[in-house]
Amino acid sequence: MRALRIHEPIGPDGLRLDEIDVPPPPAEVAALVEVHAAGVGFVDTLLARGRYQVKPQTPFIPGLEVAGEVESAPHGSGFSHGDPVVGHVMGGGFAESAWVPLNRLALLPAELSAVEGAASLVNHHTAIVALVRRGRLQRGDRVLVHGAGGGLGSAVVQVAAALGNEVLAVAGNPDRRELATRSGASTVYDHETWFEAVRDAGGADLIVDPVGGTVFEQSLRCLRPEGRLVTVGFTSGTIPSAAANRLLLRNADVVGVAWRELLDVDPRLFADTADRFAALVKDGLRPLVGATFDLADGPTAFHMLEDRAVAGKIVLTTR
Repeated sequence: MRALRIHEPIGPDGLRLDEIDVPPPPAEVAALVEVHAAGVGFVDTLLARGRYQVKPQTPFIPGLEVAGEVESAPHGSGFSHGDPVVGHVMGGGFAESAWVPLNRLALLPAELSAVEGAASLVNHHTAIVALVRRGRLQRGDRVLVHGAGGGLGSAVVQVAAALGNEVLAVAGNPDRRELATRSGASTVYDHETWFEAVRDAGGADLIVDPVGGTVFEQSLRCLRPEGRLVTVGFTSGTIPSAAANRLLLRNADVVGVAWRELLDVDPRLFADTADRFAALVKDGLRPLVGATFDLADGPTAFHMLEDRAVAGKIVLTTR
């Protein structure tokens, strides 16, 4: 099979398309999936540069989210040959076949293509967990989303809007602001004007921040009483801290979301979140794909993600 592997942790230029055998089954119970599409995310770029907390031995196959069809599954698993599925793997997704643990495999909603499924898995599952479980979203809350022109941010906007909330968004350039609007934001700000504008508008009940740094610190000052600030990452490269006096005086919460780590401690989380997402899809939500590339063009996809050259999610296809 074809597989895109990292041979040197030097970034996109360390990637190479190889012809390899299908890996042996993993220790946990898993299904073999014929991969039709795989999402490219921020974690993949960190892995490619050796900057992620997990550093696999090279060469290795990155890729965390796949969509395709079941090739084989254990008897009694609930999955059969040919079933359209989406799945989460800790590496191995950028290949024509991948072993997916059964507790991280779900049927692909009939309304979605494989590309849309691969584009939605990490981002929309994270969005649902961030908003509903960790952020305690209530209908009628005003939600502010940073990084709303990226794959994760636009997914958060989509989910918050689909759940019936007013969504304000912050995005960096016209293309990304247009994506945030298409995702369901009622108002979209640029990086220079959002802080004063949101404060003048009365603040937000729930703020989702994948950026960190000064964005996090300013967001604390935009929370309404009993508001919640949900941190989902630090794409700025700066890990911030919260001023306790602001939390006290606002009766505010700061909560973290690490979806993959939460999967390890809650065995029902993946299936429950997949069901929630399928219900939103049935009601009309459609993942927004920024760009697709053939597996052989993986290095280009990585460069474009690192350069923030694409608004929305990037997906690799195998066919």
